[in-house]
Amino acid sequence: MSHLRLLIMVMLAVTMIAACQLPLPSQPVPSGEIPASDDGGESGTRELVLWTHEFPTFTDGLRDKWIPEFEAAHPGVKIKYEVFPYSGGIVSFDSKLLAEVSSGGGPDVWAMASHNFNQAGYIDAGLLAPLNPAIFGYDSIADIEADYPPNGLNVFIRDGKIYALLNELTTLCLFYNEAVFDAAGIPYPAPDKPESWQRIGAISQQMLITDTTTGAPTRMGYQFGFFANYPAAEWYVQDFYPIMRQYGQADLYANGKPAGDSAAVVAALQEFADFTHVYHAYDPNFAQDWFADFASDRVAMVTAGPWFPSAIRAANPAVRFGVAPHPVVDPNNPDTYQSVMYSFGWVVNANADAARRQLAQEFLAFILGKKGEATQPLWWLEHVGVIQPRTALLASDGYQSLLAQDPWLRCFVDTFGTYRVDYYQHSSDEAGAALVRAINRVVYDQMAPADSARLLQNELLLLP
Repeated sequence: MSHLRLLIMVMLAVTMIAACQLPLPSQPVPSGEIPASDDGGESGTRELVLWTHEFPTFTDGLRDKWIPEFEAAHPGVKIKYEVFPYSGGIVSFDSKLLAEVSSGGGPDVWAMASHNFNQAGYIDAGLLAPLNPAIFGYDSIADIEADYPPNGLNVFIRDGKIYALLNELTTLCLFYNEAVFDAAGIPYPAPDKPESWQRIGAISQQMLITDTTTGAPTRMGYQFGFFANYPAAEWYVQDFYPIMRQYGQADLYANGKPAGDSAAVVAALQEFADFTHVYHAYDPNFAQDWFADFASDRVAMVTAGPWFPSAIRAANPAVRFGVAPHPVVDPNNPDTYQSVMYSFGWVVNANADAARRQLAQEFLAFILGKKGEATQPLWWLEHVGVIQPRTALLASDGYQSLLAQDPWLRCFVDTFGTYRVDYYQHSSDEAGAALVRAINRVVYDQMAPADSARLLQNELLLLP
């Protein structure tokens, strides 16, 4: 049993014992049967507690626009908004959230990463309230699914109920700093065909600059999303899984059995070893701030989501960048065009009473938009850089205007059609932690990839 699931069970048991000594709470109301909320505020101020992780343009948008506008449109409603650091993944926001919610408390509504749905057990433990499609303008869950790219909502749906709607659904593309490429005299990556990992490593080697006295790097070619100051498990996995899949293995498990020492895993680990110790393209101790390093020309390339420009422009409004497809093992082999998708979903606390659950869903419909509405997702894309790729957004004149202004956005929609993309299966669970250790052994300790893979396989075999 994973530590996360054990934590949930222990906390739920404590909650049940405490409940025996308290008046029984109101019973959850099934989706579709939640009573309408009272927007008049005659009974006094109603509070809705909202939590999110920290991301400047995202949190600013909620605090400065959406919350005040919702409160103005709903007299008597007050939203208490709290923000928590996300660095390190489950070490901060995720761990606090799980502890609070599984013990019967926590916020009424929050946004969390997709790995929490298929790994942390929120749905299985009954911690999330099912959403009512009608509040969002849909006839059914099938109607919602048809409004998004295939498989995009898979992790949110269980047993005929949907437990989240997308704050963002995205994949990864290659961002490159044009100023660094110009200074090195290297042509920009092609906008319509991916570069190979070997090519990315080779040009990174040409971009490396070191201090003439100390030999320490002052400019690097490529930066993975994890590094010493930011050891987030999901970024280890989001960097590793595309390469493993491009070598022919979809997950750490094959046919239900651990496959941590397979040829594909060893080959993927070899790419990390080469980038760190052969090309000297990546150094986990070099990065100071992922966004500022790119924006200040210290790093030439990263793979990231469409939210990346809003953050680097905040660090340097004059930064010049381009976007190309995610690197692959073999650009001439379409079978290697594989990557990951991930999402953040807005959810409602099952422990909240019926009126709060109703109000929380009304808030989500307000900030995300209902079926056929493009204004809200267009705002999130334009100001925060997160894509909610509903039909209404992609068909809107506003989206076409954004594409004309920022053609690089097309990469993130096109990838869903040109690559095979799917959610990654492990990051915040014990198998994900074992993978993190395997990558660390290669990156930090210079262990041979095959040896690290054997240790990974032994760890996976010991897991239940």
